[in-house]
Amino acid sequence: MSSISHQSIDRRLDTYHTGLINTRDVAELQSRLAVFGYTPDKLNELLALYQEVFDLYMAQKTEYSEQLAATHTFKEAWKDAHTAYIRLVKLGRIILKGDYGAFVKLTLNEERKKSFSGWLAQARTFFNALLADSTLLTRYGQYGMDQDAIQAAFALVETAEQAHTAKMKETGEAQQATKERDARLDVLDSSMAEFYALARLACEDAPQLLEMLGITVKGD
Repeated sequence: MSSISHQSIDRRLDTYHTGLINTRDVAELQSRLAVFGYTPDKLNELLALYQEVFDLYMAQKTEYSEQLAATHTFKEAWKDAHTAYIRLVKLGRIILKGDYGAFVKLTLNEERKKSFSGWLAQARTFFNALLADSTLLTRYGQYGMDQDAIQAAFALVETAEQAHTAKMKETGEAQQATKERDARLDVLDSSMAEFYALARLACEDAPQLLEMLGITVKGD
């Protein structure tokens, strides 16, 4: 007999559904399994549990897809924001060379942080300081980066921050959906393991019936 427990979740659920439906609807299977307590009511209880798990499984897939989409959106937003931000940093290091106060004020003397939280803190410090200093804005404006261009770059940073918040939300929801699915799946797996063990016993003199339960039977 193939090991159902080693099958993927979607295949396992399909096997469980087939086994329960056929046991409920095929008279010979129903009579054999009823001896071990699998009455139509009991089978319907298991089918209800199956449906609950199936719904959780589909919900988890949806949440995971949304997480992937949000992660992609965030990566693209961060990439765009970083490109615009770093261009201003590089320009500042050229046009403000020798002005140590401006370098420190705009964090131009620091290495760029790799983590998003570190990067965001530096970017916010840079833009807030630059936009609040008319002298520095004038210097940048002399090299083709006026206040509107700087504000547009800052808007990209804020968009990246919003995308990160959305990504974290979707990640949390996907993790919760996985936790809920796995908890109920464990219950279903346990119940169905006993079901299939008893079905094998009930049908040991008629192994062909096991095929109706989604079990591939090989010679013992």
